[in-house]
This record gives sequence, C-alpha cells and structure tokens, in this order.
Amino acid sequence: MHMPGLIPLLIVLALAFLLFSRPGKISNLMEDMGKGIRGFRKGLSDPQDEPRDDPPARQVSDQSAREPAAREHADR
Repeated sequence: MHMPGLIPLLIVLALAFLLFSRPGKISNLMEDMGKGIRGFRKGLSDPQDEPRDDPPARQVSDQSAREPAAREHADR
C-alpha cells in the first residue's frame, strides 16, 4: 500500500492543528459557515432590483465625420 508523501501529511497536520488548537474554534467556524449559507439563500430568494422601464440611451452620432465636409463647403 502506498504511503502519503511528506507534503500532504504536513498539510493535514497543519489543518488539524489549526482546527483543534483552541476550544470552540470548530463551533465558531460552523456558525460562520451557517451565516454565510443563510445569507446566500436570502440573496437567491430576494428579488433583485426591479428592472426599470427607462428608454434606451440615445446614440450620439460621430461629429468628426461631418466636420471635414462642413469645412469644404465653408471654404468654397
């Protein structure tokens, strides 16, 4: 059977140390995770901002294309 390498073993040990180093750490972690899930569900169930019935923005024509033609007529 293949033994895990040194790096994965160190990662697992570091995670175990972080989780079990202080009492109550896991319960605080689970509480925060529950708050996050509740917030996510609330965000999914709440309707987002109602779409407004604003007319589309007007398009501005390119004035630079008209200027050379206007200059030619003014020069004549």
